[in-house]
Amino acid sequence: MTAPSICVGMSTYDDFDGVWFTVQSTCLFHPEVIRDVSFVVVDNHPEGPAAEPLKALGAYVANYRYVPFSGFRGTAVRDLVFRETDAEVVCCVDSHVLLCPGALAALQAWFAERPDSRDLVQGPIVWDDLRSGATQMEPTWRDGMFGIWGNQGPGDADGEPFEIPMHGLGLFACRRAAWPGLNPRFRGFGGEEGYLHEKFRQRGGRVLCHPAVRWVHRFGRPAGTSYPNVWEDRVRNYVFGWSEVGWDLASAEMHFRDLLGARWGAVWEHARAQAEHPLSAFDGVFCVDSEGEACEAHEHPDSVAWRVERVAPAPWPDRELRRMTAWTRALAQAARRGYRSALLLDGRARTIDAAPVQELMAGGDAWDVCVLATGDESAGALAGRAVAVNGSAFERLLSDLRDDDAGRTAFMATWGDLDSYLLRRASDGVLSVAGVPFAPGDGDRLTLAPGIDALEHEQGITIRRGSSPQVYDLNHTAAIVLRLCDGTRTVGEAAIELASILGLAAVPFTEVSTCVQQLRVAGVLVDAGGLERDVEDEPSLDAGGDRTPGEGDVDLAEHLRPELDVAAQELERSAVGNGGEEHLAARALLEDWGEGDRAGCGLVEVRDRHRLHEPADLDPPL
Repeated sequence: MTAPSICVGMSTYDDFDGVWFTVQSTCLFHPEVIRDVSFVVVDNHPEGPAAEPLKALGAYVANYRYVPFSGFRGTAVRDLVFRETDAEVVCCVDSHVLLCPGALAALQAWFAERPDSRDLVQGPIVWDDLRSGATQMEPTWRDGMFGIWGNQGPGDADGEPFEIPMHGLGLFACRRAAWPGLNPRFRGFGGEEGYLHEKFRQRGGRVLCHPAVRWVHRFGRPAGTSYPNVWEDRVRNYVFGWSEVGWDLASAEMHFRDLLGARWGAVWEHARAQAEHPLSAFDGVFCVDSEGEACEAHEHPDSVAWRVERVAPAPWPDRELRRMTAWTRALAQAARRGYRSALLLDGRARTIDAAPVQELMAGGDAWDVCVLATGDESAGALAGRAVAVNGSAFERLLSDLRDDDAGRTAFMATWGDLDSYLLRRASDGVLSVAGVPFAPGDGDRLTLAPGIDALEHEQGITIRRGSSPQVYDLNHTAAIVLRLCDGTRTVGEAAIELASILGLAAVPFTEVSTCVQQLRVAGVLVDAGGLERDVEDEPSLDAGGDRTPGEGDVDLAEHLRPELDVAAQELERSAVGNGGEEHLAARALLEDWGEGDRAGCGLVEVRDRHRLHEPADLDPPL
């Protein structure tokens, strides 16, 4: 009989003291099993004051893992403990619980003897007098909570485990493979007691109290609590949870009517409306906006605004790279949590046509991606729409959408943008794409702004817009980037082209994107899609001087040979060692020259911030 590994996991919100005592007491008082124990701490407020001390615990506690999570707030975040560990058995506790000596050994022995168990195992809570306690909860309403403390069976720690109706969730354990998950729509505090126990029973498991698995819970909080705890969240959790397991909501409705009085009607009806809305069928709703705005600035539809998760923005100035990375991270999160579906929203989606959702969900795995109409139909492109993704397609999408340098490079080189990717994958039968028709948009394709004067010289290019007194000096590498922005490439494609031209091992996405963004801010580059271009009148910076727009057989490397030779020397001087390997350590700079009437935009590493080239003297001015 092999002893299973055990994860002691918890979610926490600004409770460093509680976590510290829980973790350290486990290490002190359970030496007989500690070699098999790991810790997972999910920090639900990683922006808070406890974050750094919580993270630092890993420096001196063995097998400790800190997981920051701010996607949503609530006690249901504990579900992530089961997703973030590879231990065979998970003992999930509140972040202020002490496990009595022998509790973990009893759990380990129980599951070692039952390697296929589907049971949920709990133990008696011990009150602060360390003598009395409760072995279970009775399924009764009180003070806005379902469940009141009760006792059954002997208090002898050597007694046999026995079935109970439900219990508080300060400590509960099961095999990780038997975890049924918490409803991903839960937010805030409450709604899990009773509901979780029923889920285990419906899957063939039992709910047991093991007399040896004793625990002490700290209820006192002299400083108060900072986590969200509002009636609207709790009532909605009960509506979602009880509906999921098929329980009659009549007793919940009666209890909250008596408890909330005049507020009851509005709170209850709002919760029911949110639970019954067609868009609530999606397990996850993610904001994948690519404009870099805070999610709070978006006017997401009321039907989903209460549960939208903001995907951490990618650092890329290139919009298409940001959009692709946001999709990748949202789908990776959904897959890791075991979601059956996800809805991806653009920040401009003010309304969402939910009419197709019911039929969509009834189709099971017959669909992969569905584009839903919104209030923003941007030039037929995918941006601005709401996109539903079936969980059965997560793995296929993530095999193409990867959140690493090599994956991003391969994606941009192969597909160019998300719109083209989905359309081509649909046409070759890899993905089933339904819903509102769309066509590839312009992406982040930039071109030279009208009215730009340019002067080429031995140091690169000096440019000025119209009669503006400000000029910009671009070294040879930046000049290549400018030429690549001809309205036919996205910024990411320009970075890939530059890497190919210069023979770079890594694609300089960040450096090229930053350079392009600064030229955009300066008014030198503009979105190609917003221009009515007259080829004869527009300024030309095409490589070699004889390239005409639209020619696809131009060898850029050959046309840019003079600039390449100088750029290669610049990059060689700016390269630094990294683990014995040289790599491009490039940075785009836009700094004022002289009295503020000049600016330099280069693509070189300048460690002490001095300029690599002196700007050319322009006399007479352009």
